[in-house]
Amino acid sequence: MIALTKKRKANSLEKINELLAGAFVVLVAISGWIIKRLFRSADKAHARITTLEKSLVDRPYLESQLSPIRTDLNLILSHLLEHRKTEKNTHPQD
Repeated sequence: MIALTKKRKANSLEKINELLAGAFVVLVAISGWIIKRLFRSADKAHARITTLEKSLVDRPYLESQLSPIRTDLNLILSHLLEHRKTEKNTHPQD
């Protein structure tokens, strides 16, 4: 009778150990899946940032594009100022 009780306890302990081991495996699998998703999301975010950085305009590029426009504007402004001086000389009543 005592041997039978010990066998039942041993069987129940084995079942508890199996359940705990199974629960641990499931917990590790879920944790691994979550970590994998987090790293994949971070990798995708880094790729998007890299793509955006390639398309952004930086200051030296902008300056190189604006310098011809500034030159033209300065030329136009100087011409208008010169024309204004000559206009005042030719039309003093204005």
